[in-house]
Amino acid sequence: MSQYTDKINEMAKDFAYMEQQEGVSCLQASNGQMRTMYYHGGEKIEILRDSVEVDGKLYNKGDVIITEPVDSYYRDLRQKYNQDGPTWNQRVANWFANIRKRFIKDDRGRRFW
Repeated sequence: MSQYTDKINEMAKDFAYMEQQEGVSCLQASNGQMRTMYYHGGEKIEILRDSVEVDGKLYNKGDVIITEPVDSYYRDLRQKYNQDGPTWNQRVANWFANIRKRFIKDDRGRRFW
C-alpha cells in the first residue's frame, strides 16, 4: 500500500512545484506593451497600442505573445502530466452549455428550465 502513497506524495510535490512556477514574478508595462513574467522563465506580452515593435517585429493592438518556459524541470513535468488541455471546470462548463443548446430551444430567459 505504501508504494501508492509514495507515488501520490511524489505527484503532489510535482504539482506543488508546477503551481509555484506558474506564479507571476514581475509585471512591466511600457511603450505600449505589458509583460507578465513567470517564475518558470516564460513570459506573456500583451500589445496595448498599434505598431509596437517587439524583438524586431511589429505587432498590432490586441496581439498576445507567449514565450516558452526556460525551466527544464518544469517543462518535463508539464509534458509528463500534460496540462495543456482544458481544465476540469472548463469541461463541466462546456458540457453544461452543450446540454442547454440541445434541450433549451428558447434561451432568452435567464432561468435554466
